[in-house]
Amino acid sequence: MGTLYKTGCVLFGMLFWSATPAADSDNRPRQYDIELLVFQNLVAGDGGEVWPPDYSTWHEEAAGTATAAPTVQWLPESSYRLKAERAALNRSSQYRTLAYLAWRQPVADRISARPLALPGRPLSNAAWVDGTVRVAVERYLHLNLDLKLHLPQSAAATGASDPVGGINEVQLPEIRLSEQRRMRSKELHYFDNPRFGVIALITPHEPPAVNQPAPQ
Repeated sequence: MGTLYKTGCVLFGMLFWSATPAADSDNRPRQYDIELLVFQNLVAGDGGEVWPPDYSTWHEEAAGTATAAPTVQWLPESSYRLKAERAALNRSSQYRTLAYLAWRQPVADRISARPLALPGRPLSNAAWVDGTVRVAVERYLHLNLDLKLHLPQSAAATGASDPVGGINEVQLPEIRLSEQRRMRSKELHYFDNPRFGVIALITPHEPPAVNQPAPQ
């Protein structure tokens, strides 16, 4: 009886161990490829709308409390999936491509997801965009964009004169696109703003299959 009991316990333990996936493979967040095509609307149909500075959420994390950004792998241009959309924008006289950002990252749930600061590139006399992107996955993918368009001084909509020195100081508007959206993978999504927009695509990364040795 004792021998049979011990044998049953050993067999149960072996079956349980073989049926339980390894923690480092099952608990690891899945990798996704995120692509953002950011473009400027050169014919701004905003009707003179003014965007005052809004610091309520732009600097939402106080100094010393910022969380670690996700580890990303920037993708080469050869892997871009929105080349046709970029070419169409560049052919248009109404739009100008500002940035094409593509990277691969592990995507966690909405509680654990951390924002990624985009590498803004200030250029002389040219518009550019920076901000943060947060991607999460549960039943659906969730994309949170908080981007800011920086206009060159020559494109400033308003100006104010200095009453002391008499020098005109250009007041640049703050133009933000802050939006959260639930989306499915492999679907194109368009984020709208009168001055600039974003075409977003998120694709699950499928790692290459590992060749298994032939059975002996």
